[in-house]
Amino acid sequence: MKVGQQIIMPTNKVLVQDLLSDLKDYIDIDLIAGKQGLSRSITDRCVNRPGYILAGYTKNFPAESIQLLGRRDIGFLSTFSKKEREEAISRLLSFHPPAMIISCGLKPLPELIKGCEESGISLLRSRAPSWKVNEAFQVYLEEQLAESLVLHGDLVDVFGVGLLITGESGIGKSEAALDLVKRGHRLVADDVIVVKRKKDMLMGEELEKEDILRHNIEIRGVGILNVAVLFGIKGIRMHKRVEVQMELVKWEEGKDYTRVGLETKDTEILGVLIPFVEIPLIPGKNIASIAEVVAMNHLSKISGYDFALIYENELLKKLQKKARKYTKLEEDEE
Repeated sequence: MKVGQQIIMPTNKVLVQDLLSDLKDYIDIDLIAGKQGLSRSITDRCVNRPGYILAGYTKNFPAESIQLLGRRDIGFLSTFSKKEREEAISRLLSFHPPAMIISCGLKPLPELIKGCEESGISLLRSRAPSWKVNEAFQVYLEEQLAESLVLHGDLVDVFGVGLLITGESGIGKSEAALDLVKRGHRLVADDVIVVKRKKDMLMGEELEKEDILRHNIEIRGVGILNVAVLFGIKGIRMHKRVEVQMELVKWEEGKDYTRVGLETKDTEILGVLIPFVEIPLIPGKNIASIAEVVAMNHLSKISGYDFALIYENELLKKLQKKARKYTKLEEDEE
């Protein structure tokens, strides 16, 4: 089953200047050479150590990756003659990687500075060790370049479960989310949700980034309310893993809805399957209570306790026991 009303967002692009600005204070990066390369785009989430290409092996080189030069790489280049060093650096830069960074605060080689200036490739330097530079870049690029889409609905943290509430416009998604917040749960986003895939997880957050626009909720007949103002910081979350989708639908006479819970469904978002629950609406139904039960039932299942299966097994045992009893009575001819 596919989740409805989704808009695939274009692949994000990260500029070298964005990376430099965002991580400058965290790993103390500065620009050494190649200022004209700051406007280049980074499209690969991985960071590469170019030791093999410096040694002359050029096959399968990840040219779209940022190239990280640590103590061993700079030390290895330092053992070359001036001509060999120029050739090795020229070979590396001929692939036009998006940027180069030197870790550990090492002094850049003159041939590297000259090559980056001539080729328009930014040469950065960080005082952080190689492992920290690599980790910071990986986390940052994973976040910025994650595959994403925009969904129409509400995302609420219910008992630690990221519950995605969907349904047609005006069906009561925001009202259900508000009722859940009143019960002590936490709103992540109302109306427009950005969902990003990170490995095999889905993370949801608000589309709006300005503080004044975040965690607003629209209640028809009342207007726009700010959850953080009304309920305090305990009523909101900045982002949450999306784990279950609860679809609110209008009741249809004669339609067969799940009664026992054995007929489980999944929905696919960005290639990740999550449980899907359809809730038909009739007057007087308490959606917030049902949402809490949906979240608790999900927690129960991932803990290994699926009551619907247990109920079915126990019912079958009881029916089989009765069947054996009646069989014996029919076999008694006296």
